[in-house]
Amino acid sequence: MSLKHTYPIRCPKCSAELEEELYDSINVVDAPALRDQLMANELNAVECVHCGFKFRVDKRLLYNDPDRQVMVFWFPGNEAEYRTNKEEFLESMDALNTALPDEFDPPAVHLVFTRTELIERIYLLEADLNERVIEYVKYMMYSRNLEKLDPKKKAILFNAEDSTEEALCFVVQDLDSMQLEGMLQFDRSAYEGLLEMFDNDEKTAHLMELFPGPHVSARELFLQDQE
Repeated sequence: MSLKHTYPIRCPKCSAELEEELYDSINVVDAPALRDQLMANELNAVECVHCGFKFRVDKRLLYNDPDRQVMVFWFPGNEAEYRTNKEEFLESMDALNTALPDEFDPPAVHLVFTRTELIERIYLLEADLNERVIEYVKYMMYSRNLEKLDPKKKAILFNAEDSTEEALCFVVQDLDSMQLEGMLQFDRSAYEGLLEMFDNDEKTAHLMELFPGPHVSARELFLQDQE
């Protein structure tokens, strides 16, 4: 079930105080149109009744895909803000798991901090790709070309639209301008090889050590190392 509540917000253009219904969670099996709205940048969009200005409200959102048994929690902000509010997030996940019937396994919960991460993670899950192995691929891309791919300035994003049966595609985004600068490819057979390599206890433990979650990010790993 998708849930929404009424929130007091302020128009960023005319500063009028508004009361708007905004989604807290969406179930894309029960309401696939909400998935389309999210991808089209229309979910939690508001039009000010006073000045007509249209804007999107970025707030915490739980994306639920029961068919794939996964949830993606969007926590607008960054790693530092999450650490401050980590207990609140964990309590929410505990409450969710407690509410599930005993015969149901708790769904995997993915944590993301930006809308871009949210959209990317949805595409990854829909393509049945392993998010930790994909982030490991990004980790290798950063490691091999840090001069051009400085994680402080560049993000590497999975590109589902241009990926093929032969190659997985990624785009490089400049974080200052938010412009896409180029495309990188990774042989899909090499990805399958990584999947096979990590399919044993020792290698899986290493992968989980690199990306323990719930926020799985090669870029964040590099930033933490640099700190």
